[in-house]
Amino acid sequence: MRTLPLLSMLVVLPVLGAVALRWVRQPARARQAATGVATLTLALTAAAVLLFRSEQQGPQLLESWFRVPWLGMVFTLGVDGASVLALPLSALITLGLMAGPRQALDRSTLVVLLLTESATLGFFCAQDLALMLAFFMAMLVPLGVLVSRSAKAQPEARALRTFRTYMLASTLPLLVATAMVGVVGWRAGVETPFVLTELLARGVPAPWQQLLFGLLLLAVGVRMAVVPFHSWLPVLMARGPFGLSLLVNVHAGLYLLVRVVMPLLPTQWTHAEPLLGALGLGGALYGAVLALAQVDLRRMVGFLLVSQSGLMLAGLAMDNTQSIAGTLLQSVAAGIAFTGLMLVVRAIEVRTGTTDMTRLGGLVRRSPRMAAFFFLLGFASLGFPGTLSFVGEDLLLHGILEAHPLVALPLLLTTAINGITLFRSFQRTFLGAPAHGHATTLETVEDLLPRERWAALGMVALVFVGGLMPGPLLRLRESQVQSLVERVAPIQPGGAHAER
Repeated sequence: MRTLPLLSMLVVLPVLGAVALRWVRQPARARQAATGVATLTLALTAAAVLLFRSEQQGPQLLESWFRVPWLGMVFTLGVDGASVLALPLSALITLGLMAGPRQALDRSTLVVLLLTESATLGFFCAQDLALMLAFFMAMLVPLGVLVSRSAKAQPEARALRTFRTYMLASTLPLLVATAMVGVVGWRAGVETPFVLTELLARGVPAPWQQLLFGLLLLAVGVRMAVVPFHSWLPVLMARGPFGLSLLVNVHAGLYLLVRVVMPLLPTQWTHAEPLLGALGLGGALYGAVLALAQVDLRRMVGFLLVSQSGLMLAGLAMDNTQSIAGTLLQSVAAGIAFTGLMLVVRAIEVRTGTTDMTRLGGLVRRSPRMAAFFFLLGFASLGFPGTLSFVGEDLLLHGILEAHPLVALPLLLTTAINGITLFRSFQRTFLGAPAHGHATTLETVEDLLPRERWAALGMVALVFVGGLMPGPLLRLRESQVQSLVERVAPIQPGGAHAER
């Protein structure tokens, strides 16, 4: 008997909601309808998490619909330990963004949010490399269209060019890599060369491995905004549509690493680990320093995300259970906390007309709840004790200390600088006297509205409850992490892998 196609429903539902918005003319009704669709989608992702069996390895809740004969692509959806928490995280980010200021949520933006959510969920559920590529590109199309429509002034036009350039640099290598996998499979007589389980079982011929690894790593580096491929993210955060860069940022690239790159090319991954670890830690420190130098809140958040991307890459490169588990947990914690933080930053911008800290000050007197949520969410994103991020960074730090003790110093320095950045931004924005010439404007600032308060409170509750009880989240990915470590662990005395 066929079970309920849960994964297909959660992928299709946001698309249906986006189509239905075409017939909703009133802005208030459109926001209510989009919020309802996002809430139902979040409930479906929660159901997928509840049905997931952490002790069982491999993809679960499999749904296979059709195959494209001339391409060999199979439309198969499933969920595994790497993607099980990415589904509710993506749905939660979408729902959190919909609680933002009404000025930032016209019908076009709501449609783009729902379409991007659908493509993101499809990417995490895809069990076929060609299908992953299709969803990987589909994530970018709605956002690119929305940025094009809003690119009237010179800064927005520059943001559009930067976004297009980098996303092209992210998609083309993955497209070429997927084509290479298809050619190898077709030469071997395989009917479905892109199915991930079969691809990982048969591997890739040695002459193709180095080029394939380079292409996949380039695609991941750009999508994760790892230094030196990072400049698109702060620009999009500062000039692009509200919060949408959170959906297309770190999580897709991180998932591509743990689901495809590391298990498919373990030898190349092991050889590249020292370079990737240095690149990640250097990028994390670089992003932290640039965040400290910013006076614009939106650009500051963008560079903090760049810093977090570097830390996550370094954690995966340490290649042990603690660092990988901590990295995957930190991606969830940072996604929740930064969504709430961007919600508060956008509320400040709508009420004051700016996110320039030199023009702000003294907002705590008029907006105490806004100040409290900014403080809690900001420090929750950086490992404040008692939060989910604290657990993730603690695991990541212990994993780095186990592998290379001296390498932990840049991590500690990065965390310290990011803490200084957020405390300084809180002080300049909410404490002290208002900026000269802007006291009258700031005296009329309204505190967070009920829907904004409930959304921010939900984010705070999630990061603190997760920090107090991280065990269930870690157990969901325990078998996946252990399997990944065993696959990339060195098995020869020289530290290299046996050739597959």
